[in-house]
Amino acid sequence: MTKALIVGGGISGLATAMVLSRQGIEVDLVERQPQVEALGSGITLIAPALRALDRLGVYADCVGQGYGVTDFEIYEVDGTLAERFPLPSPVGTDQPGLLGMMRPTLHTILLDHATNEGTVVRTGVAPVHIEQRPSAADVTFNNGEHGHYDLVIGADGIRSTVRELLFEPLTPRPLGQGIFRVVLPRPAEVTAEVQFHPAGDVTVGFTPTAPDRMYMYCLFPIDDGYRPEKEELVDLVRARIAPFGGVVAEIRDAVKDVDQIHYTRFETVLAPDPWFRGRTVLLGDAAHCTTPHLAAGAAMCLEDAVVLGEELAAAATVDDALRAYCTRRFDRCKYVVETASLLSHWQTHPDTPGADHSRVMGEAFERLAGPF
Repeated sequence: MTKALIVGGGISGLATAMVLSRQGIEVDLVERQPQVEALGSGITLIAPALRALDRLGVYADCVGQGYGVTDFEIYEVDGTLAERFPLPSPVGTDQPGLLGMMRPTLHTILLDHATNEGTVVRTGVAPVHIEQRPSAADVTFNNGEHGHYDLVIGADGIRSTVRELLFEPLTPRPLGQGIFRVVLPRPAEVTAEVQFHPAGDVTVGFTPTAPDRMYMYCLFPIDDGYRPEKEELVDLVRARIAPFGGVVAEIRDAVKDVDQIHYTRFETVLAPDPWFRGRTVLLGDAAHCTTPHLAAGAAMCLEDAVVLGEELAAAATVDDALRAYCTRRFDRCKYVVETASLLSHWQTHPDTPGADHSRVMGEAFERLAGPF
């Protein structure tokens, strides 16, 4: 294989570009937005994500521009510490078990590596037609250009154009829950990943992202059409976190600018197995978009890139590689989507009989720490 097209300039696409370029493959990457950038605030990178970043060779860059933690703390609603447990490192005993950083920072690291290693990036460009050939694909773009590729990779997110062009129609599933992510000053005592027990159907937590910064996440139920007005955001966040004590109460007045706040509603996608048609394959959110309840979305995207590269390097044919990639990825990613969705349901329905967040999350982290 000599030339690949990657559609989408997110975590999945950029990581895959790095992997393929290192195998001597010529990589074109197109992004439909005017810029390759990440919107939003912070991101929580759990152990599997750090392991994948290490395999990609960017772990040190990320740790140097983020905030590593070694403990997870759970608090009662009033701010009393309920539990603390260590987060084992997947990389080395002296390294963090979890990393918080700003999404744009992670994006910049991946983009810089991808372009420095030869990936050609074009923005404002998207495919409008993909014609499958026996051992290639011809692509027509929205600017009228055409390209001939040995492999096309759809890494273009939950509303993937590639998936729409070649795979069966798939509508993202709303979960009836939204999240406010708020960038805040980090109090000196917040040195761990922090989560509070829910106050009714509202969940709050913190991830440190820098020596002087952290982001707060606040999860709450929403109606399908809920779209908060920007000028309301500060009051909405303050109202949601009002029942909580401890650090939450201490930082409540620091929520004072709408530019600190990023709102998202939760939707999921799980494309049926297999994730390839001919010489076109899906990965990342285009194939399996989850919610952040396990903080595993980025981890699954990064693992996709690593696995696809490994299988392309090892298999006798591209077809064999794509089959092996799907075999290794489908059940693991399906588990993440379904488990995170279950946790979301329990949070929005706090009286659900038998709900056991701690057990399910503990089992999930143990499973995700295993080989992929």
